[in-house]
Amino acid sequence: MSSAIIDPHVHFFNLLEGQYTWLQGANPPPWPNLDKIKQPISAAQLMQDCDFKLAGLVHIEAGFDNSAPINELNWLTKHLAGITYKAVSFAQIDQSNQLFSHALSNLSHPSLAGIRDITQGDDAKRLLSSNCYNNFETLQQLKLHFEAQFELENHIIVKQIAQYAKQFPQLQIILNHAGLPHNMPAWQQGIKLLAKYHNIAIKFSGFELLKLNSGQQAQCFNIILQYFGEQRIMFASNFPVCQINTQYNDLWQAHFNLCSNQALWQQLSYKNAKHCYQL
Repeated sequence: MSSAIIDPHVHFFNLLEGQYTWLQGANPPPWPNLDKIKQPISAAQLMQDCDFKLAGLVHIEAGFDNSAPINELNWLTKHLAGITYKAVSFAQIDQSNQLFSHALSNLSHPSLAGIRDITQGDDAKRLLSSNCYNNFETLQQLKLHFEAQFELENHIIVKQIAQYAKQFPQLQIILNHAGLPHNMPAWQQGIKLLAKYHNIAIKFSGFELLKLNSGQQAQCFNIILQYFGEQRIMFASNFPVCQINTQYNDLWQAHFNLCSNQALWQQLSYKNAKHCYQL
């Protein structure tokens, strides 16, 4: 196929120079096919392995060096030379505003589009910190996105994110991995609430981390489409983590099969990511 896509959620690993303690430390994730995830691959190889034309990508921080995340951005400059891309780096969202602002100043880089601080499970309570208000205000002032990664069935956090979206209408918030659905009815309530805010978008990805079959994934897609509409959904891969159970090309083919028409496919696989990340 020649249809152009933009992948707004990929990770490239430099296992020789980076730290990646979450992957290479004493307690790596208990995922199958971990050897495939650790196998180095270039963007050029990824493009070659895809039937769709990979016209651009967004690299999401992967723990290269959380004490100095600018090192990952500098490495990407070399690793992704000649590739159309933007990058999302790391900054701790609940630290003091002084430290947060200092961290962002250290991330000055032409590729920087936003920051991600994973707040899944018990870590979600960090989004309730009083420091977050000023930090989200700083992100809005700098026109940087916040990539939110938490379970949407956690309604306390959902309501807090909704409040931030209301307080900072120019701040782009992007929900990672479809809001990590586990409890479908509770997740749908979270989807319904957050979809009300025009500055919240969502990525359809990460299902290799969830215990949902293809039919349930399609149900999730239809619910997200119902509430978020065609303008605020982005198909993404979560490469190389997607290789837990599928190949990169097969994943994008599955995304393609969810679309009822070509216009919807182009919107979700290319146009929305291009607009959101200014690629």
